[in-house]
Amino acid sequence: MQTKELRRLIGRLFVFGFEGRSASPWMRECVEKHSVGGWILFARNASEPAQVWELTRSLKAPGLLWMVDHEGGRVVRFPEPVTHFPALGRLGEVGSSDITYKAHLFAARELAAMGFHIDLAPVVDIRTNESNPVVGDRAFGTSADLVASMGVHAMRGLQDGGVLPCVKHFPGHGDTPVDSHKALPVVTTPRATLEKREWVPFRRTIEAGVPMVMVGHLLVKDLDPNFPASLSSLCVDGILRGHLGFKGVVVSDDLEMGGISTGYSIEERVILSIKAGVDLLLVCHSPDLQQRALEAVQKAVEGRILREERILQAAGRVEALARATGATKSARNLGELFGVLGRAEHLELCESLRA
Repeated sequence: MQTKELRRLIGRLFVFGFEGRSASPWMRECVEKHSVGGWILFARNASEPAQVWELTRSLKAPGLLWMVDHEGGRVVRFPEPVTHFPALGRLGEVGSSDITYKAHLFAARELAAMGFHIDLAPVVDIRTNESNPVVGDRAFGTSADLVASMGVHAMRGLQDGGVLPCVKHFPGHGDTPVDSHKALPVVTTPRATLEKREWVPFRRTIEAGVPMVMVGHLLVKDLDPNFPASLSSLCVDGILRGHLGFKGVVVSDDLEMGGISTGYSIEERVILSIKAGVDLLLVCHSPDLQQRALEAVQKAVEGRILREERILQAAGRVEALARATGATKSARNLGELFGVLGRAEHLELCESLRA
């Protein structure tokens, strides 16, 4: 494979985060020189919806993906008039598949209008540990069947609203004692229990056609005692793809999180992730680490640590995902944008859930 084409395919495997509220020279270099797969926005990148709309329009390239993890509840990235839908835990309490579908349909319409292709949602973890510091009401509830049913309706709502969903955090973040943003959780739940409980929502959403699954930074001893799930071929290729039959894009959680960064260099993180079967890698903060990540994969292929075939496979999945976003249409002007955000039916649904 020629070096230029190899560099382009490697770039497709990365989604980067950034500081600031406009496209920087580094961001333009990533798009124009490295063909980076996409960008993820956080609250730090948003002052108000018009600025976000302008930002997503400012960087264009074939197949470039704009994504966000906009879940509702405490994980809402944009200020009003973007509608602030309730947490998934509240939707689970109500237990209405129709309401869950509509909340995600309406949220997706607003995200699509601002220029987003992918929402890294819904969470399909099960709230099995009430002292869990990171999941809590981000989960629909404590029942595998409830979470599975609500998860399927949430993903369909997002899809019908013009945004692709991504379920998370495989192999299950609900029964963890620590926050993987800060340290690596160690899960001692037996595989048989995971099969009957944590994997039910993943299996059901996979059967329903979810296009993306996020793998969490979790050391699950009964699956792989040596590597976190996000770096484990036993978890990704063995269980998620082999056992559960997932054929879409596997995306990592942020590779700068404390749960993974303390034990592995950025070079080790990206190489092990790709070897494990992860297709799309999130590096959400540092341009220096982003540059090192790109270079690490290039050198690993040149040194035959990573096979070209694996890069082709992962890039092919990412590009198929990008083609699937072709129906996503952002607002054509500010009038159209503000005609979608905070519509009466969106606010009425939220109000009904506060009652």
